[in-house]
Amino acid sequence: MKKLIDWHKSLVERAQEQFGLSGYQMYLSGLLEGALLLWVIMKIASLFKPSSEFPF
Repeated sequence: MKKLIDWHKSLVERAQEQFGLSGYQMYLSGLLEGALLLWVIMKIASLFKPSSEFPF
């Protein structure tokens, strides 16, 4: 597990350096990415929602 955490930290640090982002910008982009992903999942889930009308 420690190897995975270290790999993720180095990946985030490299991305932060490459794009020239501050820590706040990284947090904000993560928040927006999570919100967008949740919105997409909710839209897909709503396609499979059973109808509230009675079938008869």
